[in-house]
Amino acid sequence: MELSRVSGRLTGPTGRSERVELLVDTGATLLVIPHDLAERLDVAPLRTQPVVIAGGQRDIWPVGEVRLAVNGQEVTTPCFIAPGGPALLGAVALESLFLAVDPVARRLIPVEGFVG
Repeated sequence: MELSRVSGRLTGPTGRSERVELLVDTGATLLVIPHDLAERLDVAPLRTQPVVIAGGQRDIWPVGEVRLAVNGQEVTTPCFIAPGGPALLGAVALESLFLAVDPVARRLIPVEGFVG
């Protein structure tokens, strides 16, 4: 589900940082950053992962790690390094930040952690 765009800050492993607009997409598993942004932040691939892109096309994308700050929350999260396209805020990053989508108000809301 696409919500909207939110502003965030990404920081790579060497401390390079950039403010970015992230398209909130709960259909994306991980945070997705385009290759050129990953290079500017010095985000290096740690492994690769098969992915299914919207429309059903399959590919294999690198996975790295980046520090993500959104709405006053900050977390280190895995990210897909995409060949291009917009930066996407996916489900794993949202959950790691303890944020959820309010589809009516079209905004992110804080949620409690759950242990069960």
